[in-house]
Amino acid sequence: MSLAALPRPLLLGIVGVVLLGTVFFVTRKPSDTSSSTPVPSQTAAPANSTTPPSQTAPAKPQTGASGPGLPTRVKHALDARKVVVILFWNRRGVDDRSVKKSVDRLSHGKHVAVFSDSVRHLSHYTRITAAASVGTTPSLVIVNRKGQAEVVNGYVDRQTLGQYVRNALRR
Repeated sequence: MSLAALPRPLLLGIVGVVLLGTVFFVTRKPSDTSSSTPVPSQTAAPANSTTPPSQTAPAKPQTGASGPGLPTRVKHALDARKVVVILFWNRRGVDDRSVKKSVDRLSHGKHVAVFSDSVRHLSHYTRITAAASVGTTPSLVIVNRKGQAEVVNGYVDRQTLGQYVRNALRR
């Protein structure tokens, strides 16, 4: 049977499905892009700067009071040279909720600090997110003891998350 022998509505339906599939795959972004970027250092602001470095940010994220570029609890964990895991998520996303459950069940010792926050509060984490590319949800930012951040975008299961944390502890 040749294509010319097919009924016209069936032929148009097949062409439509092929076009939709092509558009879908061309417009999709890779969901698991990882990057390893260092967190900017804590240098003092230049002398001619108008904003003093010790000024507290006006907004308050879920993880506590905020310092310059980071919530206080996250800053203390980084200063204590702990591995810091931060999940930026959207409670409406199915993958986001699954990753949140994995983060909540993450077994961590005294050398790992785990935080999660809404992607709406991303601006409270500028010290980390300025160097690390966080643009989608769910996004995990894993900062090792040397202050190097690794971003994992998309779905991550509990075992993979555990491996990322173990790798960060070794570095």
